[in-house]
Amino acid sequence: MAHEFSSGTVRTSSQAFPHGASPFLVLGNKKAGRGRAFRIGGRLETWLASRGCPARFFWPNSREELRGLVAKAAAAGERRIVVLGGDGTLLDVVSQVRGLDIELGLLPAGDANDVAAALNLPRDPLSAADFLLKWNTRLIDLVRVRMADGRERVYVGVGGAGLDAEAARLAAGQFRWLPGIWRYLAGAVVAFGRGERFEVQLEFDGQSWRGDVLLVAVANAPAYGGGIRIAPEARVDDGCLDIALAEDLSWKQILRALPSLGRAGDTRRLNLRRFRARHVRIHTAFPVAFHGDGEALGATPLEVEVLPGALRVVAP
Repeated sequence: MAHEFSSGTVRTSSQAFPHGASPFLVLGNKKAGRGRAFRIGGRLETWLASRGCPARFFWPNSREELRGLVAKAAAAGERRIVVLGGDGTLLDVVSQVRGLDIELGLLPAGDANDVAAALNLPRDPLSAADFLLKWNTRLIDLVRVRMADGRERVYVGVGGAGLDAEAARLAAGQFRWLPGIWRYLAGAVVAFGRGERFEVQLEFDGQSWRGDVLLVAVANAPAYGGGIRIAPEARVDDGCLDIALAEDLSWKQILRALPSLGRAGDTRRLNLRRFRARHVRIHTAFPVAFHGDGEALGATPLEVEVLPGALRVVAP
């Protein structure tokens, strides 16, 4: 999902990063969770300090400032960064630290928090903060997307093309006011009404598949959109991608599936075709938008590849 930062700072990128002054720094998104991250920030800072962990909190004004903070932190020798926000904020930070010797913590305070769920972190940021005190880390996979022009992007959870990407765009825009999973479901219904099937050819791990689809999802985690379980068997540390295709859906199927989707993110009624692979090439008859963790990354044709153990995170 596209995300923004409000104006005004609590602590800004103009501050230095004194190495070793505290166990880690926290980068917060003021607008994550419709202000939830910012509202809980003070409590988190007090809670951590009371436990002998005087973390430094920074609230950048923009995505550009956030990226600049990460760059400054890395240059200053910081090796532990905590993200206070949602999947979009995490993606911005991950995009900057990829390939660096930096460990990430996550305090889920966005609207979806699907990556946190995949890591088995508590939904409550204060409960998740317990894991920061122990700072036990594990390696998880990243997903790399390479465009036809050679540009590369990464994501952590779920990406996709077609109805999938359009639903994410609508969820981040006109349906942003809806809570959690319902913004994505509303976006998917509208996208389905507008959308068209497109021909896709997949080449993956020595195999190929061609057909007309409404969406192609490439998942490193089970869910996206606040709990829509597009790939229930996906795991963030298994070195594989789970691919889900919706070949054809009717309004009757959509309406029947909505209650179970809204309650538990259950996609079984959608009769998706599924594959597993480490690398997939996606070709379409015309360019189709592709997103990763709700962010627009580019358009087909493109390649998607899992990067096993490419990121170290604090998680159970």
